[in-house]
Amino acid sequence: MKKITKLIALVLALALVLSLTACAGKASIVGTWKYNLDFQKLMEASGEQSAEGNEDNKEMAEAMTKLFEGLNMVLILDLKEDKTFTMSTDEASLKAAAEKMKERIPDLLKTMFGGEEGLNAMLETSGQTMDQITESFAEEFNVDDMKLEATKGTYTYEEGKLVLTSEDGETETMTVELSAKELKVTGIEGQEEDDMAEALKSVLPMVFTK
Repeated sequence: MKKITKLIALVLALALVLSLTACAGKASIVGTWKYNLDFQKLMEASGEQSAEGNEDNKEMAEAMTKLFEGLNMVLILDLKEDKTFTMSTDEASLKAAAEKMKERIPDLLKTMFGGEEGLNAMLETSGQTMDQITESFAEEFNVDDMKLEATKGTYTYEEGKLVLTSEDGETETMTVELSAKELKVTGIEGQEEDDMAEALKSVLPMVFTK
């Protein structure tokens, strides 16, 4: 009898452990989600449009794409238990991207001025050094200009739909697929289709991870 009682107790304990494990692995929208936004994909999307029917624009678009190759900006979506959210960017990732772009600016300038000879002629005419020109161009890609202004507000989530409402009342609806460690955004619709919304659409699907 004692052996049977111990066996029943063991089975119940095992069932409890399995139950807790299942709960722990259940998908929850709450948490801090991160996504590596690929600058190159954004540039390729905009480059295809601007280069249409113009070989000069096409060459410049390709040069700009190379400038951003392999660079990422980390987007952070923090969804809290109280149904509030914050969307922001990781500044460290932006600083790293800005430094890498600065290193690549001389090559971009060569493309702009038709090669080494054209670049040297421009430097001579302008009376500036390569370092001065590089610093000037780098200012156009500084971290403050690149980062997204942090957005705060409230959210609702029903299976397949995440609706973000910012503090100024603008609403953005995301079609999503949720798992324990991934939040896959497959569609974005907003009240106002701004430049950033259009840019993000060009890199869909976006897979955020915890």
